[in-house]
This record gives sequence, C-alpha cells and structure tokens, in this order.
Amino acid sequence: MQFNYSTPVRLMPVFIPKPWGQEIWFTGMEARGESRVSLADGTEVPISRWLNADPVASSSNEPVLLLKILDPLPEPVRGDLYFEVHAEKREVYIVTHVDPKAWPDGSGGIRFGMSQQKRLELGDERLRHAYLSAVQSYEKVRRAIDAGTQSPFLVMQEMALRKRMDSFTHVRPLVIGDVVHVGTWFPHALQHGVRVVEFQTATYERLIVSFAQKVLTQNHWDTETAVARMSLEPGVFQEPEPVSAGIRRIARFDHFNVWQIRHDAGECTLPPQIPYAVVMGVGGASRVGALVLQAEEAALIPRAALANARLNVVGPEGSLLIAAPGL
Repeated sequence: MQFNYSTPVRLMPVFIPKPWGQEIWFTGMEARGESRVSLADGTEVPISRWLNADPVASSSNEPVLLLKILDPLPEPVRGDLYFEVHAEKREVYIVTHVDPKAWPDGSGGIRFGMSQQKRLELGDERLRHAYLSAVQSYEKVRRAIDAGTQSPFLVMQEMALRKRMDSFTHVRPLVIGDVVHVGTWFPHALQHGVRVVEFQTATYERLIVSFAQKVLTQNHWDTETAVARMSLEPGVFQEPEPVSAGIRRIARFDHFNVWQIRHDAGECTLPPQIPYAVVMGVGGASRVGALVLQAEEAALIPRAALANARLNVVGPEGSLLIAAPGL
C-alpha cells in the first residue's frame, strides 16, 4: 500500500489497562498494544507500518515521541500511580481534568520528589538510608497482602507503614492547565483522579521505587537502585517562553520541546526544519491541515507535510499542544 505523507494524519488510540486506571496511547508501539493511523479514506493501519513505509517522509528517520493520556481511577491509593524514576526518559504532563469527587476544591496532586524538610533534618545520605528502610518495611507487608494474607492487624500495619514511607516525599498541588516537567532520576507519581496529557521520549524504561498495591508488570521493585541514584533536588519548574503572538513554549528538553498554541495565534505553521510534529487538541476544537481535532484527539504531521500544514484553534476555550524535537 502506498501512503500519502503530504498531509497530517489522525492518530487512533489504543487503551492499555493499568492497576491504577488506564493509559491511552496515541503513538505507542509495543507488545501490549499499538496505536493506529487513520488515512484519508478511513482505512486504519498500525502506526509502525505507516512510519516504516517511508521513514524519511514520515519522520526524517527519527523515533517518534510517545504521546499518551494518563487516566487514573478517582479512588485514593487505588488510583495513585507507581512512585518511579527513569534513567533516560524525559516527560511532560499537562493537566486536563481533576475529578471533582476526588478533589472537591479542584486541586489534585502529584507525588513529586522528596521532602526538602526531611532532607534538611537528615542530610542527603541519612535521608536515602531512612527512606530505603521505610520502603523495604512497607514492601514486606504489601507483598504479604498481595499474596492473600488478610487480618485487621495487617491492614492497620500497611496504612501506618505507607504513611511513614510517604512522609519522606513531597506532594505538589495540581489544577487544570498546570504543566509538570519530569527529568531523569526524579521520583514522581501522579495521584488519583488527575488526568493528564503526556509527551515523553520514545523509551519505556522505568525503575519502581514503591507502589501501594500489587505490581502486575514485573515481579520485583527497584528500590535500592532507584534510591541510590534518585535526585533529591526540588522539582524543576520551567517558565513558559513566548514564541510569537498566541504561541508559547511550555517545555524544553534536550530531546524534544512542546508548544502551546492558543486562539489568538490565528492561522500558523510550524518550523520546516523539525523532523515531524505530534499534535493534540485540548479544551475545544482545532484544525490541523484538513483535520478537525476535538479535545484529546491527536494527529501526526509528517516531515513531508510540515511546510504546508496550517494550524489554528477554533474557539477561545481550546488550545493545541505540539511536540517535536528541536521545536
């Protein structure tokens, strides 16, 4: 089959169940599932097939960023993600929904790095040692519960040890529209009921520091390695950078950057030298070439279409998120 790379294509998601909720992948390609591309005639093909048929025209031979939505359950603990670090992967989250039942005041959260108060009290090495001990104590009880052991005492012990373990970490409040930047070796865990769009480098590695329920994807935690190398510094906040009227850069990494385009930008194009662009609509309707994207719908602009692809946000309530290397 011959593909036309002169126009943007709609990305069709695949839904990946998780113990804490689900991930919705728009550019995912692995054994657990693969996203698809919708062609002009309505045919859908696996994204890997579309990219590999002409890797120069599609993405300049560059690996495509992973775009997904993290959609946690609204229940405390059950909907909290793994507390984890990444050796290579960089991530940016854009908050699109905070469940009002889980967070009545509209402010959710993310477990984001280590407590700076604990760090001041203990010093770096003692903090690592004390936190490792707290996690290992919790893991023993967690595994006993996961293996089927149940008793009121064990339940109470689990709650007390989890509270002690979590006291070493920092929770950052999140509201709709917030942007979270996650660098390498920085421990983090999105909390229940907070839905985000995520752009990340195209790597799937992670090290699990802790998790308040049974881990289904591997038979071990990676606590010792992760705690020995994790960053103890406060989380980084990047100020948005103006690009032009109605356009700002909301994330800057070595491997990719993210723009946010608003209604007042009018019709615009992207820099022609980037290898491709991954696009998602937020909050309202937008146009990407001939495609109309509603909220949380996505498209990929191939290399061969960049020069002619026109973008605009239809109404003042919406915006477009654009991610690409070198943007």
